[in-house]
Amino acid sequence: MLYFASISISIYLLLLFIGKPHKSIADKLLMVWQFLATLHLADLYWLISGNYRSYPLFLGWGAPLPLVHGPFLYLYILYLTRPLQFNFKSLLHFIPVVLAIAVWLPFSVQTPVQKLQLFEAGMLPYRWLALGFNIAIAISGISYVLASCLLLYRYKHKIGQVFSTTDHISLNWLRYLIAGIGIIWLFVIFYQTPQTIYLSASLYICFIGYFGVRQKQIFRTPAAPVSYNENVATADITTMPAISEPGVETEEIIPAPAKAKYDWSSLSEAEAERIHIQLQEIMERDQLYKNPELTLDDLAGALQVSEAALSQVINSRFNQSFYDYINSLRVAAFIKQAADPGNKGYTLLSIAFDCGFNSKSSFNRNFRKFTGKSPSGYLKTNT
Repeated sequence: MLYFASISISIYLLLLFIGKPHKSIADKLLMVWQFLATLHLADLYWLISGNYRSYPLFLGWGAPLPLVHGPFLYLYILYLTRPLQFNFKSLLHFIPVVLAIAVWLPFSVQTPVQKLQLFEAGMLPYRWLALGFNIAIAISGISYVLASCLLLYRYKHKIGQVFSTTDHISLNWLRYLIAGIGIIWLFVIFYQTPQTIYLSASLYICFIGYFGVRQKQIFRTPAAPVSYNENVATADITTMPAISEPGVETEEIIPAPAKAKYDWSSLSEAEAERIHIQLQEIMERDQLYKNPELTLDDLAGALQVSEAALSQVINSRFNQSFYDYINSLRVAAFIKQAADPGNKGYTLLSIAFDCGFNSKSSFNRNFRKFTGKSPSGYLKTNT
């Protein structure tokens, strides 16, 4: 009954995926993954329940399914954390799946009676094939879990180059996604029994379906393919998604200091100086930093320059990431406004909000970061 219920839930979540409006590329990938995962779950149930004896025709056709999960995990995280158009080169990740189908084809095309006899005889003469296939599954699982962790690490350290506020950016959903599939691969490698694999897979598939359907943050995907250079701090990134896990309190990501190198850049010194002057003028005149949702893309649009050029100027002229640059301006504005006798009737937090902060924790942390003191302590000793 538990097995049947998990399949039913997985099918229900798949239908919710299909009906989800305004699906991003990541949503569509997750929808296809949910569909194939549901088929994999049904195949596992069919084997565990012994129903394969009644319908041996389908033996072998579900064998390549374990190889799809690693690529889908990696591609889902890639397109969720990068504003990219879908690149058909991404399908190259599924070459091992195609090869697995080809390798298993001699068994899959056997008659139902022959399949049943071979399966119950321990897959002779396919025993070595099955062993090699299991090793390939383990390698695929480990490789894609590690690659997904690397994607998440790189995304975390690029957030500060794009956002001025990170209060609502949480990476927990993706961490759980990677950890969950990692646990399943541990079962597959070290404790492979049909029951443990089916139970862990059932819980995981229901988990990714439930939270995947509820993901609402969809970043703006560029009209043309984006060139993404992993060695450049911002390159051609437009707007990264603020990934927020539904129902879970978000954490604030503290961006790493800017360490970008621009030997690759064609931006001239004169152009950089022009952008630098325009940046200072627009910040002084329009005080764009007071927008709590200000992004690198927004500021670049106001200056009519590329995000990469603007990021280079901020990193090189101020030796700060975009996040630190904007929040340093907010702290300076707060100090100025808090010292104004006309603002004595306002609380420190209300002044902080007026300067562009959107949470008490972000305000306190950034203030201490740039002054070395708490807001109240600083004002006591400096006013």
